[in-house]
Amino acid sequence: MSTFKIPKLYVFGLLALYANAPSIAASFPCEKASTPVERLICQDKELSDYDAYLGRYYAAARSVLPQASQCISVDQKQWLRRVRDVCKDTLCLKKAYLLRLGELNGVQPGATLLKNLKLPDTPTLVAIIPPAEDQIAAPRRPNPVSMSVTGKLLNEVSDGDGYVVLAKDGRKHLLVGLMFLDDSTTQLEWLSKAGSTDYLVKGAASAEEAGSVSFSQAACRYIYRVQ
Repeated sequence: MSTFKIPKLYVFGLLALYANAPSIAASFPCEKASTPVERLICQDKELSDYDAYLGRYYAAARSVLPQASQCISVDQKQWLRRVRDVCKDTLCLKKAYLLRLGELNGVQPGATLLKNLKLPDTPTLVAIIPPAEDQIAAPRRPNPVSMSVTGKLLNEVSDGDGYVVLAKDGRKHLLVGLMFLDDSTTQLEWLSKAGSTDYLVKGAASAEEAGSVSFSQAACRYIYRVQ
C-alpha cells in the first residue's frame, strides 16, 4: 500500500492552525444557516461535528496539494451540490459526510487526521494532477465527458507515452503524456511503484465522445487508492 507523503512545511503550519480549533462546531456560523441542509446540520450535534471535521479536511487538502488546490475546490463544490445538498434528512447527511471524509482521509497530515472516528471503506484520494498549463497543446473544451478507470498505474515514461492506467479489461488509458510531465506529476513515480495497488482515476475524456482511451490533459485528474 502506498503512503501519501506530506511536506513537513505544511504539517507545521497546520499544527499551528488547528491547535486551538473547537472540537464541536459547524464549519459555518449556525446563526446564518439559511438552507434546510444547513439547519439540519446545526440541529444535530454529531452532524455539526462532521461538518467541522470536513471543513478542516478540505482546508488541509488544499494546503498539502497546493498545485491542485483549484481542482479540490471544484470537486468540493460539486460534492456539495450533487451529494450533500440533495439530502433530505440527517441519516443521508451523516452517510454523505462520512464517505467524503473517507475520500479525503488519504491526504491528511497528523494535525487534522481523525483518529477516533471510524470512516467507511471507500476509495481515498492520494493525488491530483492539475490541468496542463499549456492551453495550446491541451485546449480547454466546454462540457467535457466524464471518465473514470480502475486499474494499475504504470510508468511507461522511458519506453512509452508517459503514465498510463492499465484497466482490468487489459486496455491502457493515458493519464499524463510525456510532454506534460512537470513538478505537478512527480508524485506519479512513487505511486506507480506500488504494483499491487489498484487506483481509481477520475477525470475527463480526451475527446468529446465517451469511450476515449486517454484522459484529457486539460482537466483535473483525481487519483484514489482503492481499499
